[in-house]
Amino acid sequence: VNELFSTIGGNLHLNFEVRNSDGFVTLAKKNKTVDEEYLFNAWKEGKDCPSWLQDSIFWIDDPDFQNLWVLRHEERLDQLHRWKDFHLETLMATLENVNRRYDELSAEKANISQEIDSLVLSEARIIGATTTGAAKYKELISIKSASVVMCEEAGEVTEQNVISALTERMENSKETKHLILIGDHLQLRPKVESYSLTKVSGNGYDLDVSLFERLIQSGFKSAMLNVQHRMRPCIADLIRRQTYPTLEDDPRVSKYPAVKGVASNMLFLDHSVYEDGAGNYEITTKSNSYEASLCVEIVRYLLLQGYRHSQVTILTPYVGQILTISREMKRRMKDVSAYVSDLDQETLLRQEDVNDPDMSTVVQAGDENSIRCASIDNFQGEESDIVVTSLVRSNAQGSIGFLKEEQRVNVLLSRAKHGMYLLGNSKTLRLSQKGKHVWNPLIEIFENTGNIVESFPTVCQLHPNDGISYCTTLQDFRIQRPNGGCCRPCNARLSCGHACPLMCHPTDRSHIVTHKQCTQPCRRIPLKCPHNHPCKRRCNEECGPCLHVLDEEVILPCGHTVTSPTCDSVCDATSRKKLAKKCREEV
Repeated sequence: VNELFSTIGGNLHLNFEVRNSDGFVTLAKKNKTVDEEYLFNAWKEGKDCPSWLQDSIFWIDDPDFQNLWVLRHEERLDQLHRWKDFHLETLMATLENVNRRYDELSAEKANISQEIDSLVLSEARIIGATTTGAAKYKELISIKSASVVMCEEAGEVTEQNVISALTERMENSKETKHLILIGDHLQLRPKVESYSLTKVSGNGYDLDVSLFERLIQSGFKSAMLNVQHRMRPCIADLIRRQTYPTLEDDPRVSKYPAVKGVASNMLFLDHSVYEDGAGNYEITTKSNSYEASLCVEIVRYLLLQGYRHSQVTILTPYVGQILTISREMKRRMKDVSAYVSDLDQETLLRQEDVNDPDMSTVVQAGDENSIRCASIDNFQGEESDIVVTSLVRSNAQGSIGFLKEEQRVNVLLSRAKHGMYLLGNSKTLRLSQKGKHVWNPLIEIFENTGNIVESFPTVCQLHPNDGISYCTTLQDFRIQRPNGGCCRPCNARLSCGHACPLMCHPTDRSHIVTHKQCTQPCRRIPLKCPHNHPCKRRCNEECGPCLHVLDEEVILPCGHTVTSPTCDSVCDATSRKKLAKKCREEV
């Protein structure tokens, strides 16, 4: 009320002024405090002026004073609307002035910041920025007049983003003279939110075709690096056959150690178990529970061979499968979690048909006991020693979705350094009308090298002459390779003198961890035992005080005797005094 009448001005507020004296407060019915707000509400509702207030209003000797209480209810409402409109206009005018002043100060601040940034950039020889940042601060960067622009991963950058980073001749800047694009147009294209705008859709918009790709496809002169330093030769043969026929191997990749515990460094594990919801075309993201379980079991087996968690990665073309794998990993491997990147998590949360995208099954980066689970799209540019890939698609229709795209398959096959294991249905891949030209040559390579199998071939590191053991089901891994090795008893002597109770295990060969798990009776003698009694606890427990029960009576300092005490309770005078304090004999 006070704010309203302060805007309107004049002495109208006197109609609702309450005059209290001597510290008293005026009360109405039900002990409601009578103040300006109370009277104003009564006026709006068309009520009469309280009799006690009339005297204080009518005696006001001011020819300009307007008695609002004499207005009818309709007149009051009209007056109230006029006041509100006037108050709103006043507030809008004030807001516009404040907003105008804010814009002026913001522009002034931006100019000051730009001057500071310009000073910094003037002394820089190289400026680094994302394509988005280069477009956003184009005016600032143009002041530097960089004549050479270099774009890394140009195959993943849309054409408009590259062009926006170039400068033209202006009053305070020079034009870009040299543009260097570095990338691979045969891997993933830039991401475009709408499928209808992509080249694969066939609509002709082709917004996901980078400037890099367009120039090369137009016959623009380019240079290609022909030596790869990542993959062992047998893995590089796949992309050599598919994408890079002139690709050469650096000599170092031929010296990679073989994958421990597996009969081959590269496998296609073929199966015929259909994907979840096979035939349901309304689902945009796919999953395959069978492959998820098998991926987790293979990863578990590799960890038992002694590989660090950071050396193994699980890849899949669908984010829905990532969630399925992370849940399966939490269920089957209690001490291992799935690490999913922020990009994949954001994609998961945007998927409307992913049931309960609960992120509690994944962890953040930096956890030493986490396995990286990633989509192919968000793993481009990265690598891992061993890659286990779930292809997901398995159906009778030959529908393979993303896997029909050569660029995505190229990324999939070029991430592994030492070992690569694909899980999929070769029949589905061959049935695909749009993707069989991609997969038929690859599957032929696996067949010709004997690397397409229906069971995972495992080898005991410690007893390689025992031959290959094939694991088809999850139970096979647990039965045939319980600890990563074979089923022979370890029987190695632990530091405590007992035999190792585990089956053959490639890890912890020094038995530091195994010793802590020994449950045999302890053979040690407690440190403070004066009689050299054997410890009564288990080997993996601390000996602590001697719990041996003495077959004798011992006289306490209080004069009473105790029968069959434990050794630690009477081993010295101090122990006897403590025991005497607990004596309950009557004197």
